[in-house]
Amino acid sequence: MSPQRSNRQALIEGALHCLEESPSPRITTRQIAAASKASIGSIRYHFGSTEALMGLAMAEGFRRWLHELAGEMGDVSEMNPVERIQRASESVTVGVQRHSGLVRAFLAAVARAPHDQALRDTLAESYRESRVEVALLLGLGEDQDAGNAASLLLATFDGLLVQAVLGPDNAITPADMRRGITRLATATQL
Repeated sequence: MSPQRSNRQALIEGALHCLEESPSPRITTRQIAAASKASIGSIRYHFGSTEALMGLAMAEGFRRWLHELAGEMGDVSEMNPVERIQRASESVTVGVQRHSGLVRAFLAAVARAPHDQALRDTLAESYRESRVEVALLLGLGEDQDAGNAASLLLATFDGLLVQAVLGPDNAITPADMRRGITRLATATQL
């Protein structure tokens, strides 16, 4: 017999489902409760507010996307750093479409974050975790410089998300990205 899923985890799963199905500003507490098969009151009990639940669900969504990316990249041990970044960039470009609801919710959350300390804390923690994971995934190391390099890559990722949301004509293709990364790598060799 499998262990029963907790209401807390069910609510996170329900919120993730809603993020993929509805524009994030329109997601209601009732929708989350229905998707999670949990009571509306359990949202406040476990998270304090719907906004706090949505922030945590978003962080979980990006954590899962990063693990999905790692799986898509396969064995990177034989790739040089530029090839690793290119492979990751190609996977991210394709993933933007697959995770469009999560992307829209993230951009809305970034706009709200300056006015919401709890959301700011959740996003900051998500970035801290992601920097470490990205640095390890790309073989950059585990020191401060590896974290800084990963932070730059995450900033690039965020910029690509913004461009993709603003319009399909703004998004660059994996081939464009590969040529751009190659140009940057060539231009910045010391």
